[in-house]
Amino acid sequence: MNELILIVDDEVNTLKLLGMALEREGYRIAAAQDANQALARIDAQVPDLLILDVMMPGVSGLELVQRLRARRDTATLPVILLSAKGEVADRVAGLQAGADEYLVKPIDTSELMARVASLVERTRRLRADGGGRPTKVISFIGAKGGTGTTNVALNVGVAFASPETEAVAVELRGHAGTFPTLLGMKAVKGLDGLVEMDPRAITADEVGRRLVRHTTGLQVLCAPDRIGGGRLGMPQAEAILLSLVGKADYLVVDLPSAPTPSVHAAIPRSQAVVLMVEPTRDCVDRASAMASFLQGLAVGGAVLQSVVVTRSPIASPVSMSEIEERVAWPVAGAIPPAPDAFARAAMLGRPILQIEPDGSASQAIRQLAGILH
Repeated sequence: MNELILIVDDEVNTLKLLGMALEREGYRIAAAQDANQALARIDAQVPDLLILDVMMPGVSGLELVQRLRARRDTATLPVILLSAKGEVADRVAGLQAGADEYLVKPIDTSELMARVASLVERTRRLRADGGGRPTKVISFIGAKGGTGTTNVALNVGVAFASPETEAVAVELRGHAGTFPTLLGMKAVKGLDGLVEMDPRAITADEVGRRLVRHTTGLQVLCAPDRIGGGRLGMPQAEAILLSLVGKADYLVVDLPSAPTPSVHAAIPRSQAVVLMVEPTRDCVDRASAMASFLQGLAVGGAVLQSVVVTRSPIASPVSMSEIEERVAWPVAGAIPPAPDAFARAAMLGRPILQIEPDGSASQAIRQLAGILH
């Protein structure tokens, strides 16, 4: 056992006690007393696990976790937060910031060692399954239903996929999936069964068996296509995402346009969030509220952008400048109206990038993929 564990705490006695306990278990130890020292050590060598005190002078532990989750090289770094605050709201804040575990001081050493061993073993499995490659997680969510979110997310995934770049797209919802229809696939297992499964049984191998590689090179994990299936809970959604991180360079997540457990699981783990907006008054109003909600979930450093989708010509569309002002997120791109092309692509079960590679919608999607790259 030679995993490197970085302990960050402004109390020297805590550093010594935890360091000695971890060294007895065979781990290598590094220490820091504030966020700046921690970042310097991480820049020199990314540890296998981080034990981090919440209350520190200057940058707090919560802020440091948010910064690390926004970096590709530390997006999946296991983090255990330590805090004297044990209220439910405090624990929730720690987990939403991106921590894997939250322990209340005074720390029971045996419990801490058990949590450390569990997270280290999880990291070993992920590296064995995915080669430990850094994965950029990009979540797409509509301001409301029917904004073309799934179609755009899927085609951005296709744009990412190449012989040199591995990309995965997942419909993170418990029912009503449309990936199979849009890609012309049948009898796809996808998330069937995972919705009701104990999250501890949702391993990288289990999820990997359900991935399907499309002819474009994109790997997809489809939601069940039935209506009224099981509700995808937050523990299951988190386990699915964790199993996919490390398998590709890009993980494109298609989310429902509602504050579901899937959204709560995906947004804090995303390095980029794309909000799909139609240039109509009602949709822009909804997008403004949705942006505020998502901003509260996203970690610091995550790139928050909106994309304007015009599914069919609109007589008096809301201007780009007004959308940026109302939503308070920069507009990363605009998908022009191409209803016939999208309908033909869906009928043929092929991405629009294949059906009309030189069309205006395809060009806009490739430009968006380039911005999100």
